Order: sequence, then structure tokens, then C-alpha cells
Amino acid sequence: MKRDNVNYFVIGIFVLVMIGAFFVLMFFVTGRTGPADNYTVKYSNVSGLKFGTGVLYEGYRVGQIESIEPAPTDTGMQYVLTLSIARNWKIPDDSVARVMSSGLISAVQIEIAEGSSDKSIAPGGEIQGQEQQNLFAVISDAAGEIKTLSHDGVMPVLKNLSNRITELSEQQLGPMVETLNKRLNEDLIGDAQSLVAKLDRSAQHLEKILGPNNQAQIEDFLVHIDDVALNLGGLISRIELTRIQMGETLAALKHLASNNEEKVGSAVQNASDSMAQMNQALKTVNEHLSTILYNVEGSSRQLHEFSQAVRDNPARIIRGTE
Repeated sequence: MKRDNVNYFVIGIFVLVMIGAFFVLMFFVTGRTGPADNYTVKYSNVSGLKFGTGVLYEGYRVGQIESIEPAPTDTGMQYVLTLSIARNWKIPDDSVARVMSSGLISAVQIEIAEGSSDKSIAPGGEIQGQEQQNLFAVISDAAGEIKTLSHDGVMPVLKNLSNRITELSEQQLGPMVETLNKRLNEDLIGDAQSLVAKLDRSAQHLEKILGPNNQAQIEDFLVHIDDVALNLGGLISRIELTRIQMGETLAALKHLASNNEEKVGSAVQNASDSMAQMNQALKTVNEHLSTILYNVEGSSRQLHEFSQAVRDNPARIIRGTE
């Protein structure tokens, strides 16, 4: 009998210890690790928020949601959340409490973004709240806006553009294409055919020039061109040598002229005097040229008559005349 009592006592103690451990574990899980101060924040949508939802301060867990109470207003329903945050935790009065989640399927939490103000919110005060941005709702709204834009804005523009292109093609592009086609058929094709015929004739002439009969001559011509190039190189060398010799000759003449400058001057003076005398003689001859030409003409006429008389009667040379 005593043994059974001992067993029941041990089992009772074990159960009490486990219950205490459970409450301690729940205490730590819910974030209540010590004394806390209460703050309030207001939202118009509390989807995903409930008692025990964690409150983070720049990513560090500092408390949890204690209660959510609806508060009707003139602009609509709002919800007042009571947050329990670790006691003596300094929160600047320009801090913002955002409802956010770390991922698409993560639990929703309240993230307090630290402000830059030197003043802190007193316990029991209100923290400025910022609504949660629902990604799927935003995507849905954007899709609706895009659909509206496509139906009301883009489609009419495309329809007007299609009608305008159709009108333009009927009114302007058709005559333009017809004119271009006519131009191609009448002018350009004829010019192209004429050009092809000229090219054909040029190719035939070139084939005749480069035919088998002229290939040997062309090869000989190229060989002679090589010989001419070699001879031209030798000629250029000789011309260069001649230029050098002419330079030396000019230098010698310059030296000779400098040494015989007086003699050259005297010779030039004598030549000048001779030219003057010759000029005077030519002037005299010019003055008497008409008389001389007259006498020459008379003598020539008499000689012509004499030769004519001798030709008519050669015996006159021997017998003479009366």
C-alpha cells in the first residue's frame, strides 16, 4: 500500500513540473521575458495580426501584441493595438511601426523603424503606424489599371493608327507604288539592259585583246617594260652623274669667271662695240637697200634678156649682133 502511494506522489510531482515547464516555455515564446511598458498604435487593417504577434525594433524582438480593440471613427473603422515592449526601451517620437512580413509565406509582424528625434515616447503613448502593403492586392490593382489602360487607351490608338495606315496606303502608297513600278519597268530596266549590253561588248573586246594571239605580244611587252625599267634606272644614274659633273663644271666656270672678270668685261665691251659697228653698217645698208635692189633687179632683167636671146640664137655668142 505504501509503495502505491509513493508512485502516485512521484507521478503528481512530475505532472506539476511539466505544467510549470509548459507555462515557462509559453512565457518565453510569447516574448514576456521581463517587465514591460504598454504603447498603442492604430491601423485600419489588421489582417494577420493577433494576440502574441511579435514586435520588432530594427529587427530585434522587444515585445508582442497584447490586445486589439476596434474604434469606430468618422472616416471608418480603426483598430487600436496595445503593444507590450520591454521596460525602459527608448523609442524616438518620430519612429514608425510598420506591419510587414519577411517573406511571402512568413508570419506578419510589427517592425518599429527607429526615428532620429532626441525625444522619446513615454510609456502609454502612441506610436505612429503605417499600414501593411499587400503585395497581391497591389499586383491585382496594377493588373486592373493595365487592363483599363489597354482597353481605353491603347486599343483606340491602335485602331486609329490602323485606319490611318489603311487610308494612307489607299490614297498615297498605291499611286506611289504604281509610279515606282512604271519607273522601274520603263526607265531603269531599259537603262540596265543598255548597261548590260555595253558591259557585254566591253567584255568581248577585252577577250579579244587578251586572246591567245595577243598573249605572247603582251608577255613580250611586259618583258620589254622590265628592260625599259632597268635601262631607265641606268639612265637615271647617268643623269645623276652628269648633274654632279655639271655642278663641278659650273663651279669651275664660276671660279674662272671670278679670276677673269676684267678680261670678260673687256671682251663684253669689245663685243658691244662690234655690235654697235654692225648696227651702224646695217643701218647704212638699209639706207641704200632700195637703190641696191633696183640695180640688182635691172641687172637681173638684163641677164634674163641675155639668157633668153642666147637660148633663141646661141650663135650670137660667137658672131655677135649688129
